[in-house]
Amino acid sequence: MSLTAHSYARVAGANERLGVAFLGCGARAQAHIHLVSQFARNGLSVVPVGVCDVWDGLEDEYEQPFGGTTVKRKYAQGLYPSAVKCGLDPNDTTRVVKDYRRLLDRADVDVVCIATPDHWHARMTIDAVNAGKDAYVETPMVRTPAEAVAVADAVARTGRIVAIGVQSLSDPSVKIVRENLLNGAIGPLVQLQGGAFRNDSRGQWRFYRVANAMNPKTVDWPMFLGTGFDVGGVRIGPKPEQFPFDRTTFAQWRCSTAFSSGPYSDLLVPLVAKLLSATGLRYPVRVIGSGGLFHEHDGRDIPDTATICAEYAEGCQMLVTATTASNYPIEEVIRGRRGSIRFAKEGLQLFRDEPSKASAFPARLDRVLEATETIVVESPKNETEALWRDFIGCVQTRNANPICPPDVGAAAAIVASMGWESSRLGLALTWDAVRREVRPAPSGMLRFPRTGA
Repeated sequence: MSLTAHSYARVAGANERLGVAFLGCGARAQAHIHLVSQFARNGLSVVPVGVCDVWDGLEDEYEQPFGGTTVKRKYAQGLYPSAVKCGLDPNDTTRVVKDYRRLLDRADVDVVCIATPDHWHARMTIDAVNAGKDAYVETPMVRTPAEAVAVADAVARTGRIVAIGVQSLSDPSVKIVRENLLNGAIGPLVQLQGGAFRNDSRGQWRFYRVANAMNPKTVDWPMFLGTGFDVGGVRIGPKPEQFPFDRTTFAQWRCSTAFSSGPYSDLLVPLVAKLLSATGLRYPVRVIGSGGLFHEHDGRDIPDTATICAEYAEGCQMLVTATTASNYPIEEVIRGRRGSIRFAKEGLQLFRDEPSKASAFPARLDRVLEATETIVVESPKNETEALWRDFIGCVQTRNANPICPPDVGAAAAIVASMGWESSRLGLALTWDAVRREVRPAPSGMLRFPRTGA
């Protein structure tokens, strides 16, 4: 049963519930809608009060062949199916809209969940905080360094609570690592390592459904592109005359450089955010990116393989790599002069290293190494739920330091963007902390003051 406008006001007033509006109702947004609706049913402190999407949406069942079998799937995405999931009347044009700004004008919207395509994140976040709303923003927080600066300034100026949806940061291991590093458990930082790997015969991000119900009559294509919208004078998307409607692009936008940098933005940003959060690092003095489209020649113009090497003034290096054409992983490790910390399924493993004894470990991982110490950590059963509970608590207490705050989200997005631009330009790049912009990196080997053995 749908709630009337009068009911919303009464619920919010009597139970002090936060009204949540969902900006973007695609695949990822469905998890957020499900959680918040479940919270509301269980009497928690939130309630859905509005939805926005540029597509009318579709609800049906379909068959999907994959791996020699055919699987029946249920599908419910887009504006009107999401309104129903939220308990809203799909015909209520004040709460079920294609222009997000109409929801930002509502007094009963306290919080927005931004789960749109990447190119919309910065503009919507800035508009939301300027309208006095707090925001939960999916990764990446922004697409470019200039957008990161604009969002950071808007959040600082308004004092709103903004959380970035990096699911892996809900794992207590990250905080434990940070505390151990600060205590000098592994000595000075040397190198951070991690990767993200996919391998799907359909092509990464090509598994998102393309439906005939996606057409110019049901999709506000100029709004999807971001026509007439900018951040700091830079358009957020291409013009309609440059980019005619295409349902495949609409459904699988992560395969187009007009809206995404593929593995850089979708796979490496969360990993970079995790490593930065664990170590306290933020902005690099040099970034070198490499990658290309080597195997997934299916019409995409994004890379299928990407690697970023970022170096920091603290005297350490971060190496992250991803491919969508192979699933074999590498370890997530933070190396120090006197030891290393490995992120493992059961928690954390500490490996002591003694420089005075030279080679303490084999040259290759031909066998499982025995950890000096293992810290058992219980990870949350539902990472997204853990992030939402933390975010709600921060909104209620006005705590501006959620699990993934904007400074981590901004730094991770900037590193990924620098890696992407470096690979395209064939240049090493640096972050100018004074001007807050990316510039070509000076040549020569980096040297840092001695920090101890």
